Amino acid sequence: MNILRLIVMFFCLCFYNTAMAEETPRELTFGIAGVTEQDLPFRLGSKVLQEISDKIGHKIELITLPIKRAKIMLLKGQIDAELVRIIEYQSDSESLIMISEPIAQLPFYAYSIRSDIKTKTPQDIDKLKQLKIVGLRGQEFPKVFFNDSDLFYVDSVKSGFLFLHKERADVFIVDGISASTALNTLEQEKLGINRLEPPLAIINRHTFFSPENAEIAKKYEQALIEIKKEGIYDKIFRETK
Repeated sequence: MNILRLIVMFFCLCFYNTAMAEETPRELTFGIAGVTEQDLPFRLGSKVLQEISDKIGHKIELITLPIKRAKIMLLKGQIDAELVRIIEYQSDSESLIMISEPIAQLPFYAYSIRSDIKTKTPQDIDKLKQLKIVGLRGQEFPKVFFNDSDLFYVDSVKSGFLFLHKERADVFIVDGISASTALNTLEQEKLGINRLEPPLAIINRHTFFSPENAEIAKKYEQALIEIKKEGIYDKIFRETK
């Protein structure tokens, strides 16, 4: 009798553990490439993901990764998603799932210490393309926009601005959000760096999921749309400095 009771208790415990495992949503890991935890893109992303996490019922951890490693890890399923990439990111990896609703709209600016450079007319842009240009590695916009120019890359926003300061480049092309934290740290006025207006372009940035996360990707997109409609998204971007 005791043996029968133990067998019944064992199978009940196994069933309970299996049911609990199925009911508890697993934690998701998102990567964000080319920034540190102190940078504005990371802080904005963390707050947006917390709101999405509350809606979809999955805890979400955001981690910083080197630019090249991030995509490798996503393709191998070592992370569940990359938070912010441009649409061309999928061009050589069609298996990745792109979220159609943009996670961000980023203005791309030209930064320079030269006072004779402008971005106001098509003629200004044509002159810009004849200069020595530096871009941030992992951002596709400079390569697309300045494909025939003298273009090279740096691994951090800080390095890009220091290249300008040391006159190793005429122009640094980077999005305004990524630039903001670095310029505050470097003291923009002392370096003599100017942001040229208007922006060269405003580019949609999207989240990409690994192929096995198709169902979660749908929930994520719906939650992102909801927090935008509810005004939560705009509030985060307005209040996070």
